Amino acid sequence: MRRLVSGLAGVGMLATLLTGAATAASEPAHVPGGPCLQPDQNVSLSSVAGYADVIRELDRIERTSKGLVSVASAGTSGEGRELYYATVGTGPTTFWLQARIHGNELHSTEAVLQILDYLASGAPDARSIRENLTVVVIPMYNPDGAEANIRQSTTPNRIDLNRDWENFAQPETVAFWKLWRDVAPELALDLHHMGQAPVVEGTNDLNQFQIGARSIDPSRMTAEQWLTNRQMAMASVDALERYGLANVAHYPLIDITNAGLSRMLMGGTAPAGEQPVLQSPTKGAIFYEVRSVGQKSNGQLENLFRIPTMAVLRAAADGSLAAQDVSGYEDLPFASQEQCGES
Repeated sequence: MRRLVSGLAGVGMLATLLTGAATAASEPAHVPGGPCLQPDQNVSLSSVAGYADVIRELDRIERTSKGLVSVASAGTSGEGRELYYATVGTGPTTFWLQARIHGNELHSTEAVLQILDYLASGAPDARSIRENLTVVVIPMYNPDGAEANIRQSTTPNRIDLNRDWENFAQPETVAFWKLWRDVAPELALDLHHMGQAPVVEGTNDLNQFQIGARSIDPSRMTAEQWLTNRQMAMASVDALERYGLANVAHYPLIDITNAGLSRMLMGGTAPAGEQPVLQSPTKGAIFYEVRSVGQKSNGQLENLFRIPTMAVLRAAADGSLAAQDVSGYEDLPFASQEQCGES
């Protein structure tokens, strides 16, 4: 396993990547080495953060943060693994940042660990975020699925944890619902990979990033929630446009009420024996989908998570998120949804 944060050449390079002051390289065609796995291609997970790596990194970050970062467990997974999360900052607004609710969506874990490490640094924007936000970071929501390299949980049920915020069939969902209730985040961000190699509609450009401002139909949100979601989305898109060649598109329009973010926005459900949260504290909750095949381009994929995430954190911390222009949201293109190799 390569070293996660220290694999970058110091905080200066990490700061450059987090601020988006870099240029994305053009992507190759759909051939070996490109965005689609080939039938005979060897897939190595040696460069991807596993559960043991997460434990080591969280321990290192907490120990070296001089008290700025605390690590705790929300509960245990179906197989008995601790569901670790970290908290950094003491600000009045709580920001929920989660990764790898789908175990085989790999690079978001390392990206959020690098963000967490940066937030514990002496950088001016890190200090501002700590002063104005309390950031709750979940690097590996689904450790059992991550270790098995599958989308779902493993036991007692093999189910999609992002479809379990109504039934609460899995201990992971129960644990993280209780954490959400207790920390009452105003803003939430969920990091995903997409299993396609789509192109932006009307172009031949490989779509590398999709913005999900609506896990449910806007009619299910309050006006404030729908506005905040679009503000978070456009802050993310603007940051990626400054970064370079991300070829951003809308995520397909969905209305999934049992997803985690959906129920953070809607409230109204609870595990057995718990009282539902009828008035949600969450004013904005969006998700990112980044193309998934990495190996030789891990850093680029992690940038596509880190750069927009940091932009939203900065905007939430300095107050500019509330003034974010959303007029360009409806003009964002969609993308084709072919599976790899079908284009």
